[in-house]
Amino acid sequence: MGTGKFVYEAIDKNTNLKAIVHKYDSLQYFNKLSDSEYEFKIRTQMNDVERAYISIVLHEEDNYEMIYELERYQDKTNGFDYFERIINFGKEAKKLLYYFILEDNGTRAYFNGTTLSYSKPKRLVVNTTSKDIQLFNVPNWAKEAIWYNIFPDRFYNGNHYNDPIFNEFGPEAFKPNILHEQNFVEEYKWEKSNNVISHFDRNRWTSDFREQTIWEKLGEREIDYSLKYARMYGGDLQGIKEKIPYMKELGINAVWLNPVFFSYQNHKYGANDFRHISPDFGTIKTSGETHGVEINRNNKYGNKSYVDVLGNKATTSSELKLLEVNLKGENRGKNGYGETEDPATWVWTESDLIMVDLIKEFHKNGIRVIFDGVFNHSSSEHWTFNMVLADGENSKYKDWYKFTDFGQHVQITDDMSDEQAFETLIANRKRTIYNAWGGFDSLPEFNTFNQEYKEYIFLISQEKWMYGPDGKESENWMEDDGIDGWRLDVPNCLENQNFWNEWREVVKGSKKDSYITAELWGNASGDINGGNKFDTVMNYEWLKTVIGFFINQSREGGVRYKLKAQDFFNELREKRTWYPYQALQASQNLNGSHDTDRLYSRIVNDVIGRNLEEGKQLEKGYNGIRPDLASNNHPNTTIDWRNSPIKPKDILKLISIFQMTYIGAPMLFYGDEVGMWGATDPYCRKPMLWKEFLYDNEKNPSHINQNEVYEQKVDSDLFEWYKKLIRIRLENKNTCLW
Repeated sequence: MGTGKFVYEAIDKNTNLKAIVHKYDSLQYFNKLSDSEYEFKIRTQMNDVERAYISIVLHEEDNYEMIYELERYQDKTNGFDYFERIINFGKEAKKLLYYFILEDNGTRAYFNGTTLSYSKPKRLVVNTTSKDIQLFNVPNWAKEAIWYNIFPDRFYNGNHYNDPIFNEFGPEAFKPNILHEQNFVEEYKWEKSNNVISHFDRNRWTSDFREQTIWEKLGEREIDYSLKYARMYGGDLQGIKEKIPYMKELGINAVWLNPVFFSYQNHKYGANDFRHISPDFGTIKTSGETHGVEINRNNKYGNKSYVDVLGNKATTSSELKLLEVNLKGENRGKNGYGETEDPATWVWTESDLIMVDLIKEFHKNGIRVIFDGVFNHSSSEHWTFNMVLADGENSKYKDWYKFTDFGQHVQITDDMSDEQAFETLIANRKRTIYNAWGGFDSLPEFNTFNQEYKEYIFLISQEKWMYGPDGKESENWMEDDGIDGWRLDVPNCLENQNFWNEWREVVKGSKKDSYITAELWGNASGDINGGNKFDTVMNYEWLKTVIGFFINQSREGGVRYKLKAQDFFNELREKRTWYPYQALQASQNLNGSHDTDRLYSRIVNDVIGRNLEEGKQLEKGYNGIRPDLASNNHPNTTIDWRNSPIKPKDILKLISIFQMTYIGAPMLFYGDEVGMWGATDPYCRKPMLWKEFLYDNEKNPSHINQNEVYEQKVDSDLFEWYKKLIRIRLENKNTCLW
């Protein structure tokens, strides 16, 4: 900068790469926001250009020139400057004629997308209605969203009769509990594991999180890790429905539900069946009710309810039994509803209908709702995986997964008893070898190149859950019975990344305002800027920057370094260059999630720094005390918060002001608004604090502690604070969002 010379050609003469770049057919450089508003961007070598402008003409006839100065953003990672501006012409601009003007030390150069020159060049001409330009449609509602992330098992238990009777280890790992309805599953399925623990109990909602059930105590005797991750607390859809007024009072207008599909796990990130809602969230025993949901009899992707299929058994059946696939006999490969992968056989279970009723109630109250899509892997109890374990290499579902060895497999045959077939199924999980996510055998990976698997997921995504039982998009979204979009789990893990290009077309083709956000933890520009995968991301990078400025305390470089105001400003500005403007507006600026520690707790763990981790933090020395009681006797904490005039809650409030006024869509993890605290999984997933409950005192769970014992209760002041901030944001949308 200051030399009057512009870097254009690469040093390596064997490459065609240029330092100065603008491509009108790339969303990264030319972004149509509306018929009258456009985002322009040009890239240059870092610190090479002092100022940049754009010269635009809308009509060749009058040749009226408009010149706008562009704002500089630095990409220090790759060594480039970006000059950018959003321009609203105040009227429809069907054709744009423009070039860029670059200035350095009194020297002026011009760039029209193809040529760098020192005299005015021929203007680049762009027909804005042409198919040559990329259009990136992100629904406006997502830009105005106040998100609330609900982990269903831990939010509110509205129906104790659907409480889980076992966990992710399956009934085979437990003895029947006479206090439960153990007949919800077949008697022969209990106590089949080599390591039967004891009888199963859900954990008590109001207990100290350290408190263990009998099965936990016995199960941990011969292992060196905690089984807290496998607990069940009984939260359900009825509980969520009952708390919609609470969300309305807070100001929430969009909800992301962690996975809700049939699964034995509390988190449901390993599904047994994507077609159906988990009975422990809906109902285990069927009632014969349809919950006010109407099914379109012309819906070829599910025109029957469970009542139509079960008849007089619709009031006395167990969904846990009905959802299991038959391993042998004339109904081999079908579940109790007679379903296969063919959508013509699909049925709306009672739990499905309870979910649809919840979706309708959300919509009626002006709240959008999205599901969590986990299409990279399933559980090892998924019905198609079970059929591969039953049929071996001859299974038609074998290529839905990534099996590598059937050498020890034993075929399940029709002459086996049901009990023998079940025992063989369990044994075959150890006799076969397959690829699994993260190396966890319980989460086998799908082969996302398989066309049958893709079509199956596409139909479930669109026809089942986007359209709902009426099989269509309603003109008024507040009357619609389908979801509004998806949050995608580990989308970067899919071997076939083109899966998402196809899936996006399906989802966007179903509803004009459908929304897609992705769990991508770093710079996701490669997945967003093509405009053909995801709308936006869970903005973990925003959270890292927030931690660096508001929480970090160190003067030394690295992840613990406390950003100065200028550092904070520059880093946020650089990260805004990563994505198109629409993606920024809709990005989920989150306090944390089920995968991170609570932000309230991170404030008193400043020594950790800005890195976000999914590991077992408490076991690594995390300060898990209630944050207002934290002191610097703990090595993770540099401030004596007990005696400080400024409290952790004050820092949280300060962050919340920034969160509610920054570009993007603020997102709260359930309980953030009432001061919940905790390290990463499972401590960030404690049961929600409610005023109506009296909770046990908590004993400081940190390995380094002073035997502190303190109350667990709702922070009403913090709730009112978030409520006020959300109201201010919603009343000033044009100031905060655009």
